[in-house]
Amino acid sequence: MGADFIFACARVRGAERNLLGREKLGIMTEAKTMEDALKVLSEAQYGNEGEVTQPEAYERLLEQETTKLYDFMKEIAPGEEAFKIFSYPFDYHNIKALLKAEFLGTDAKSILMSGGTIDPAAMAVLVKERNYMGMTRHMRAAIEESVDTHARTKDPQCVDLICDRECYADICEAAKRSGNAFVIGYVKLLIDTINLKTFVRARKMGQPWSFFGTVFISGGDISEKVFVSGYEEPVAQFAARLEGTALKKAAEEGLASMKETGSFTDIERLCDDALMDYVKDAKYISFGIEPLIAYMAAKQAEIRCVRIVLAGKAAGLAPNLIRERLRETYG
Repeated sequence: MGADFIFACARVRGAERNLLGREKLGIMTEAKTMEDALKVLSEAQYGNEGEVTQPEAYERLLEQETTKLYDFMKEIAPGEEAFKIFSYPFDYHNIKALLKAEFLGTDAKSILMSGGTIDPAAMAVLVKERNYMGMTRHMRAAIEESVDTHARTKDPQCVDLICDRECYADICEAAKRSGNAFVIGYVKLLIDTINLKTFVRARKMGQPWSFFGTVFISGGDISEKVFVSGYEEPVAQFAARLEGTALKKAAEEGLASMKETGSFTDIERLCDDALMDYVKDAKYISFGIEPLIAYMAAKQAEIRCVRIVLAGKAAGLAPNLIRERLRETYG
C-alpha cells in the first residue's frame, strides 16, 4: 500500500518545509502591526498573489489558503477516500448554513465554504430542491431530520446538533473505508477531543448529565459512560478515568485551569495539542497515506494558529495573550 503514495509523499515532504512553525508564528505574534504580521504570510505565499496586504480581509486570505490545501491534496492523490474525513465538515457547514438561512428567510451565499465533497453552489441547489443526488445517506438524514424538527420546534439551532451527529457518522465511515489504522485512530481521538470539550462546557454551564447525552458523539475510544459517570466528580478523580488515554493531561490540566480562571483556552489548546502529538508519528513513516493525513492536519492546525494571531492583532491583544492561545505545531 505504501508504494502507492511514493510520489504524493515526496510532494508532501517538500510542502512540509513551508509550514510556518513556531518561530514564524512567534514573529507574527510579536509584530508591531497587522501589516507586519501579514508580511510573514506573504513570504510564505499564503492565499492568492497580491491579496495578503489587506488587514481587514484576513478571513478571506485563510479561506484561500484552505482551498489551496485541498486543491493540492486532490492533485497529488486524487480520489483518496481518507481525505473525506477533512472534507465532510465543510459539506455539513454548508448544509447548516443553507437550512438556517431557509428557516430564517436569509441568504447563506456569503458564508458557504469550499473544501467539501460537493461544490457549495451545487449544495445550495440540492438542499433547496431536497435533491439528495451525490449526498451521503447521513447528509440526507441530517436534512430531513432538521426540517422535521424545526417544523415542530421552530428552533433553528436544532440543525447544529443533528448535523454534527451525522457529520461524524460520515467521518467515521470514511475512516473505516480507508482501512488504515492511523486514519481510524486519528478520527477516534478527534471525536474524543470534541466530547471532552463539550463535557467541560456542559459542566461549566451547569447543564444536567442528561444534556450531555444529547450532544455526545459516538465513534471515539472514550465511552459516554465514562463522561456521565464522572460528570460531578472533582477534576483529579475524573482525569483518573482517562488514565491510559491521550487526553488525561488535557482533562487534568485543562479542567484545573478552567476552575481557576473560568476560561476554556487551555482545555481547547491541550485537546488540539493531543491531536498534533498523534499525527507527528507520521514523520517516521516513509510512504503511505499517513504522511498525507498528517500534513493535512498540520496545515489546518497552522491556519487555525494564524487565525488566532491575526484575530488577536485585530483586537489589539498583547503578544503574551496571543501566545498563550497558540497550539503546538508540526515542526
